[in-house]
Order: sequence, then C-alpha cells, then structure tokens
Amino acid sequence: MVFITPASLQDIPTIQETNQQIWPATYAAILSPQQIDFMLEMMYSTAALTEQMNTGHYFIIARNEENNVLGFASYSLIEKEIFKLHKLYVLPARHGDNIGKELLDFVVNDIRFMGAKALDLNVNRYNLRAIAFYHKHHFKVIKEVDINIGNDFYMNDFIMRLYLDE
Repeated sequence: MVFITPASLQDIPTIQETNQQIWPATYAAILSPQQIDFMLEMMYSTAALTEQMNTGHYFIIARNEENNVLGFASYSLIEKEIFKLHKLYVLPARHGDNIGKELLDFVVNDIRFMGAKALDLNVNRYNLRAIAFYHKHHFKVIKEVDINIGNDFYMNDFIMRLYLDE
C-alpha cells in the first residue's frame, strides 16, 4: 500500500535525503558528476526547495505502511489551465512497483480539480526509461530544448505534454 501526502517545509530534509539516493543512480550514465552536483545544489538546496514551496509548487511524498519514503513529486501552475510536473522521482529499488504511476495519478487528479487542461514536463532526452514511462502514460513530445543552466552545463530535454481532455 502506498500513501501519498502533501509535503511541507518540514519535509525538505526528507526530500533531500531521498533525492541523494535517486539522482546519482538515475543520472550517472547521462550527466557528469560535476553537473549532478551543480543541479542538486541549484534545485534541491534548502533555499531552493523553500523558495519553490513558497512560490506555488505543490510537493507530495509517497510512503509505505512503515512510513518509509518511496518517492516524491512536485508541480505548479505555469499558465492558464497548464500545470508543470517539475519533479517525479521514485527510489531505484522501487522502480516497477507502480509508485511513479500513483504519484502521477495523484497529480493529474489534483490539477483536474483545479481546472487544468494539460500537464507539461521536461525530461532529459537521454533518459530513455523516463521517456518510456511518460509515453506509456500518454504524454507526447511537443518540443526539444537545450537549456543553459550555468557553469557551461545544459539540460538537453524534451518538453512533453499530457492533454487531460483526451
């Protein structure tokens, strides 16, 4: 059984600890260790997560019956009727256990309630497992982007969209 609950500022250390288990395993074959460290600091420092939570990002955490964290997600409104899935991560040992699907379903249900028509996300173009997951859940690639994030690092992403009325 998976329990999904909203996260708050008090959950920032939990999100950071969980992500330290996820990012190296997820991105080691795609990004340099230096870029992983840079991006972790940029997106997951206490200051960065606090700002995200204080500026409209919803965070949710998936836990099991023993209250162990299994994964997390975050999303926010980016324009009228369009939300963005900023983060969706599951512990590598729990891949294939439908936790990602449960997190995604929670997000979709929540944003539908808020009047959303679409859900966008960025995914690394070389993260084939994640791309396959999103395709399986009816996301479509709508754009290819190379985003300069500083220190000569780039995010080489697809922007994918889920149309909620299809």
